[in-house]
Amino acid sequence: MTSSEPGDRDRRGPAVRAVRAGRHGDAVLEDAGTVPVAATFDVVVVGGGPAGVCAAIAAAREGARTALVERAAFLGGTATGAMVASFMGFFWKDLRVVGGIPLEVTERLVARDASPGFGRYVLAEASDNPIDVITFPFDPEVLKIVLDGMLVDAGVTPYLHAQAVEPVMDGSACVGVVYQGPVERRALLATTVVDASAHGSIAVRAGAEREAAREDPRKRQPMTQIARVVGVDVARFRALPREEKRRIAEEGLRRGVLAQKLLPVLSSPHGDDAIVLMTRVTGRDGTDESELALAEIEGRRMIDGLIPFLRGSLPGFENARLGTLASWIGVRETWRVVGHYVVDEHDVLYGTAFEDVIALGAGPLDVHHAAGGGISLAVPDRPFPIPYRALVPRGVDGMLVAGRCVSATRKGMAGLRHMGTAMALGQAAGSAAALSAAASATPLALDTAALTAALARGGAVLDAAAAVPYDDR
Repeated sequence: MTSSEPGDRDRRGPAVRAVRAGRHGDAVLEDAGTVPVAATFDVVVVGGGPAGVCAAIAAAREGARTALVERAAFLGGTATGAMVASFMGFFWKDLRVVGGIPLEVTERLVARDASPGFGRYVLAEASDNPIDVITFPFDPEVLKIVLDGMLVDAGVTPYLHAQAVEPVMDGSACVGVVYQGPVERRALLATTVVDASAHGSIAVRAGAEREAAREDPRKRQPMTQIARVVGVDVARFRALPREEKRRIAEEGLRRGVLAQKLLPVLSSPHGDDAIVLMTRVTGRDGTDESELALAEIEGRRMIDGLIPFLRGSLPGFENARLGTLASWIGVRETWRVVGHYVVDEHDVLYGTAFEDVIALGAGPLDVHHAAGGGISLAVPDRPFPIPYRALVPRGVDGMLVAGRCVSATRKGMAGLRHMGTAMALGQAAGSAAALSAAASATPLALDTAALTAALARGGAVLDAAAAVPYDDR
């Protein structure tokens, strides 16, 4: 593989011929071809969601030449594209357990008047088992701009409109990625790769295993299509008594407009619109493009039927109308990569002690049931430590994972997947990738003391004793 200009045949791309694959069905055969190298970096991050952006910024701030590859036209992933416009996972009860780059993101949003800051929120208020949490609502459109600025200021080279499709391997080591751009495939070479792609696709293709790989993907947690609704008196809605919200939610269930007894509404920073998370698409595989397409169509249909119900039944929504549909549906669960430690439900709920702690999780452990409209919520006993080994995949060198694909069981991930936690894991992965590249060491061989020292310099919270109490003055 070279960085020289490809010949005419390479410009055309590899030939693809239809062949029969016998009893396994039809297939096509792709001839081997060469892929031009676009550039070489110390660290390449796959995925520009909350975890991936924090990973790229952290790596660059540690002095690594860093690139980020993202299939969308903007950064933020679920926070922007799926419009999940509220960060959870920063606080365990009244203690903030996430700092560093994730906290800097929140500070920049507040400075731009794109968030009222951290505030108390009743999660699943209309359900039978609500819990009190502290969340950070924000304007997802401004977040796109904030993340752009932080990435460029850190010196990261962005590759947007670029879908990572294959790892570049040297034996068992991942030494780069191949991405599909608007016209052709190119490669980025790297000393260390961070897969923050939500599905862990590059890690798996590089040789890592997937946790619970044999389970039926249609039985995963449901997806949610989100929409911004305008013309809303948010304060009037918020003032409704909990019992009234519960009654309205039950009415929505009876009429088939709501799929669960919940009325989740994210507060707009300016109070004249609302972001609603009231759809529930079940029985679809979020890793299959045809099923994902049907899930998105179903989610938009649900939103279309939801607006009239909100106008007629929910105080504050009398003049509501559809403002914006999220660019894609929110997917809660697909694959997790098997690492050198697998975080489970016990670790989340009871706070297992680890020597290689690189972040603290806050929960809650949040499982949306695949069947019916139920949800299970549990608050951990304490802030729970997350070990570095959960970011290091088994079976492949030169790679780390971050975000929703880190090594965890289904219920373990239900406590890890909140975006505040995902961003903290991203900062840890990016810092580790930069240190590994500088030391010419594999991530598994990295001195974790050097990593924790770097994270502490970067403002990360690694010990519950250093957690910051919430100040609601």
